[in-house]
Amino acid sequence: MFFFKSNKKETDKKKETKLFLSGQSDTKKDVLINDYIARLKDKSSYKALYLSTSKLSENNQKYLSRQSLVETFEVISSKGEGEIFGLPNDDMVIIYHKKMEEEILACLIKVRYIFHDDPLIKNSFDLEKVGFATYYELGEDLQSAIDEAMKAAAEQSFSALRKKATSDKYDEWRIVKPQVKKLRRELTPSLLGKIQKALSMTDFASLIRRQSVCAIIGKSSPQVLFDEAYVAISELRDMLLPDLDMTANPWLFLALAGTLDKRVLEYVSQHDDGALTNNFSLNLNVSTILSDEFLAFDDSLNTSMRSTIVLELQLVDIFSDIKAYMLAKTFAQYRGYKICIDGITVDKLKYINRQNLGADLIKIIWHPSFMDVINEDKHFMDYVNRAERAKMILCRVDDPAAVEVGNSLGINMYQGFYIQRLVNSLPDKTIYSLR
Repeated sequence: MFFFKSNKKETDKKKETKLFLSGQSDTKKDVLINDYIARLKDKSSYKALYLSTSKLSENNQKYLSRQSLVETFEVISSKGEGEIFGLPNDDMVIIYHKKMEEEILACLIKVRYIFHDDPLIKNSFDLEKVGFATYYELGEDLQSAIDEAMKAAAEQSFSALRKKATSDKYDEWRIVKPQVKKLRRELTPSLLGKIQKALSMTDFASLIRRQSVCAIIGKSSPQVLFDEAYVAISELRDMLLPDLDMTANPWLFLALAGTLDKRVLEYVSQHDDGALTNNFSLNLNVSTILSDEFLAFDDSLNTSMRSTIVLELQLVDIFSDIKAYMLAKTFAQYRGYKICIDGITVDKLKYINRQNLGADLIKIIWHPSFMDVINEDKHFMDYVNRAERAKMILCRVDDPAAVEVGNSLGINMYQGFYIQRLVNSLPDKTIYSLR
């Protein structure tokens, strides 16, 4: 990632742009596709289909058409015979087993139908001939095509942001490395209904995961404060619809989360394994706290337990209806629960006032660019002071560097895979008895 200021010399910009576009910022080799190809046992049995969707007219690049394109080729990934990748310039790469050749040809017939009115495809039977579809063996030719797409995306990003930076309003701007991603179907209202129905019959015990929030100072061993109980969304997706991206549409996912909330509350109320009796947190929707299901959950608890339970609320959910949040927060805190605001990225911290929102805790998401933001913003420590270090949890901690940075800022509560590994490595507690 490179940062540019509008007052730099033109030669400096050209030099840094050349570095970015030449692949020295890791754009030349894309890890996601290369890793997938590397894991294939018999590469000679696979081919790649490159679809130049960036060449389609603007009207045919609309959301529904793109979604239909992904759904067309999902037969490949759903059968475990390949994968679909989206490039940052909107092109697609489908890697597939050669025994799926007929399915691929059938998919291309549907593609012609979807984009029948596009100038590139219109009246053309051979999609290869017009330059829309290209077949590759898994070798350097494919990598060259991907490199070209990544370079084009980087140039487009640079051009757009440089144009934006000519305004006096924008003094500083950045280019972010283009990303390749796996493409999946997105959640739709009809699919949401089917998933909600399936969830009513799903055994949730196998889907509940726990991750500890711990206090760590320096090199000290982690002290577990409470465990977050959550649903493993990726495992739920793999169980119900492996080719679905459940989180792509945030509003539909909130509706799905509401259904998950109610099943989690039901599970916790039953205390099936006796583990969730105190000192735990639940990630809930605001609407769930105001529901009959939460009242039933609340009635099932001993009064002394409520003060040990943290209710985590997503930032996007809070600001979608701030009045509902204030009502839910007031009710929950009156009953004795603690409120934690989750989903705060480091660059959003400046806009959050924990005290005004009446929250007991806030979670800040760790990211490798954490220090970049801190170094750029001279007022960052003011935001930390306003939020209060003692109330902050640094979450999604996957490496020791996050703890070092957090400690340097005075943050002492952490959560993430790295923290969980530390917890799991602790020796079993000795049980003492009085005689």
